[in-house]
Amino acid sequence: MNKFEKFVFVLTVLGIVGGCSSAETDNIGNKVEVEELVFAQSPEPVRSKLDVYASMARGVKYNVDIAAQEMNKKLFAQNQNMSPQDIIQNMMNVKSGRDNPLYDSLRALDYAVIYATVNLSGNRSYIDNSIFVKVSQNLALASIKTHKDALFASKQLKEIARLTDKEQKKLNDIVKKEERTGRLTPAELSYKKGLEVALLKLKEMYEAQAFAMAEYAYLIKAEAKNLKLEGRTFYELDDLDRKLTVQAFQRSAFSNRSEFDIAREMGRSYRFREVEYNLLKKYPEVERLNINGYNVEDKVYAENLEKRAYTLALGLVKKTEAYKKAKEADRDRLRTAAFDELGIAVFTQVEVAYNLVRLSETDYAVVSEQAKDLKKDIKQRERGRLSMDGEINLLNDKIKLLTLENEQSQIAAEKALALRALYFYAGFSPFTRVLLKNEIKDIVVSLRAAFNKDMVEMLAAVPAEEAYDEKISNGWAKKENWLEDLMENRNTVPVAQSVAVSRPVVYDEDIFAPYTDPAYDRKKIMQLGSYVERANADLEWKMLQELYPELKAKKPEVIRTRINGQIFYRLVLHSESGGFMALCNKLRGDRVQCLLR
Repeated sequence: MNKFEKFVFVLTVLGIVGGCSSAETDNIGNKVEVEELVFAQSPEPVRSKLDVYASMARGVKYNVDIAAQEMNKKLFAQNQNMSPQDIIQNMMNVKSGRDNPLYDSLRALDYAVIYATVNLSGNRSYIDNSIFVKVSQNLALASIKTHKDALFASKQLKEIARLTDKEQKKLNDIVKKEERTGRLTPAELSYKKGLEVALLKLKEMYEAQAFAMAEYAYLIKAEAKNLKLEGRTFYELDDLDRKLTVQAFQRSAFSNRSEFDIAREMGRSYRFREVEYNLLKKYPEVERLNINGYNVEDKVYAENLEKRAYTLALGLVKKTEAYKKAKEADRDRLRTAAFDELGIAVFTQVEVAYNLVRLSETDYAVVSEQAKDLKKDIKQRERGRLSMDGEINLLNDKIKLLTLENEQSQIAAEKALALRALYFYAGFSPFTRVLLKNEIKDIVVSLRAAFNKDMVEMLAAVPAEEAYDEKISNGWAKKENWLEDLMENRNTVPVAQSVAVSRPVVYDEDIFAPYTDPAYDRKKIMQLGSYVERANADLEWKMLQELYPELKAKKPEVIRTRINGQIFYRLVLHSESGGFMALCNKLRGDRVQCLLR
């Protein structure tokens, strides 16, 4: 498989392009009609510099038909070779980005969400529109990424060509000397070999950047040669507004995503806090990691988020499959369970994308500093006289600098992609079928207004809603047994008011205060958490062992208990002689939950 075929394959996995057919049959016997390739048959010629808005306009308009066909085929075709679970697993196996596993789990989660959305709805019009929205967003993201890559490639190709010409002349001179004299000194032989290796690296780098230009041209349906790109607009908007938290984007998703609309139409209405509670109930480690100050820069948080997204993707597909295959008497119950899972998945999409933006910012700063230091070092050495070995070392460092600058550009492209994905997950959807019937220049005008006005207005409406949340203490989520307490007290407030979900129990005492009474050192049980699912207890124990090596010598117990009909799993350590107080106080000092019984 050559590089270009690999590119097409990766886009196919993403649901962007792929093979097509005029109609497929879905799992309930309906014919899935798809439009012919109307727009792609005669793309407009490129008449001016291509900025990111023009790139999105072309990328979406000229690929949306075939992308929708491919998505339809994956979601509904009876004769597909892979099950939905196989497709998700395949996405996890085909690495994307710079091998950041969060990208892979996000792609799996994306597929699961659209799979659940279209299969839980019986409305063909809604299904078609959902597929159109998803593939247009995917294509817009691909256009942003390839435009950013091509923008850098167009500049680096010139630098690589300049450096190659300069070093090739040096190699030609040494070869001519060898032909003229019939021999070279050991130092000259080493110099020749160093030049040959360096030139080979430069050739590979040139081909990679030329391929980036070809990727871009293929997506926007234009000739790669003579393309002129403009990058002064749009990318300066790549800084994430720090006032917009993960929850702000989740609130926007709750208000603007169609998944919650279709759930309501199918008889399942949600409140924001209910979806948030469902997430915390199923994955209590989310709140625990946040409370204890962990974020995506910590390995334990990133790994947890990756696994959670992947587990959610599989779980959502399985629940959707169970609904599709269920008997009529069970369908309402199973559909409700699938919608509950779908809401959690939407919120997790937002969380993953938000943290990918944060990760890219950190990575960019690190690589930029490395490139800055190396560039300074190269300039200093260029001013002095160098031996042959010194020249080769300098050349290799120049190639290393080109590599770092390329990595820097890749991270910037990933950040631009992740940030726009975050907007899309928050409910921003600028593409419509009517819009795409216009000329490219008119689509560009609409996109500029959308990204610079509509999106801002959509997000600006969110923070005002959070005043209510600021009054709510999160002490209830810090409590060791908050889930159990919720179940014990849930009948004190009618569930229909959703206050029991929004504010289960509020605790004012300092639940991380150290134990001081020596009697606590005789307690035989140290409880570290209580969970709805057994797997979360196991995950918590693994996390704690990484953070506190002294726990590795201990053997935990997971005790199953029932409260008001709800099963909980308590993670505990047991010792007949006690002796847990010092360790428990250490955990509490780090704001990790611990309870002595």
